[in-house]
Amino acid sequence: MPVLLLDLDKTLVNVEDFTDYCSALRELEARGFAATSAGPETYWGKCTKKVMDILLSLSGDEWIEANKVVERYEIEGAEGAVPMPYLQYFLENTLDMPKAIVTLLGAAATKRVLERFNIAVNAVVSREPGIKPKPHPDPVLRALSLLGASPEKAVMIGDSEWDELSAKAAGVRFIAVTNGREKHFFTTPFITRDLKEAAHLVRKL
Repeated sequence: MPVLLLDLDKTLVNVEDFTDYCSALRELEARGFAATSAGPETYWGKCTKKVMDILLSLSGDEWIEANKVVERYEIEGAEGAVPMPYLQYFLENTLDMPKAIVTLLGAAATKRVLERFNIAVNAVVSREPGIKPKPHPDPVLRALSLLGASPEKAVMIGDSEWDELSAKAAGVRFIAVTNGREKHFFTTPFITRDLKEAAHLVRKL
């Protein structure tokens, strides 16, 4: 039975659509923060992508300051968030599998979402200082360490190309959840439309 590494936003719960990343971006830019590197193209809103690229570009005290700005908006988004289709089905059908959340969301918003939707996991790796975020392999490797699992024993499930690159770099198999979108840049052979399909597929790996 594989160990599951789960993205959170737009995989288990929709937080992005309730988070004002455009206001967060304006505030970051007003403070002089800008992206000097960029993650892969994906289907997020433009403001969301720009905010994540900025955070990807920063480190140290600058990252801490920018993260505080973004997290304020994400906490508000966590209060309005809604479950993705088949969330409960997925959780009920993977009860016997150890799980870790591996998310780009900040720690406070992540905690609130897990509480609101009663998502029980064995470990959580959110956006935090000292860990390079997805698409780097660091958060996936951190989750594996917390679970005491090897990459070969794990499967990551996520909705974005950032998730796939992070899993691939860590040597972990990846199941993509497209949420119905036809245009994507996934390279994995394991592609599903929703969490119900993902729950079925993961038992075959």
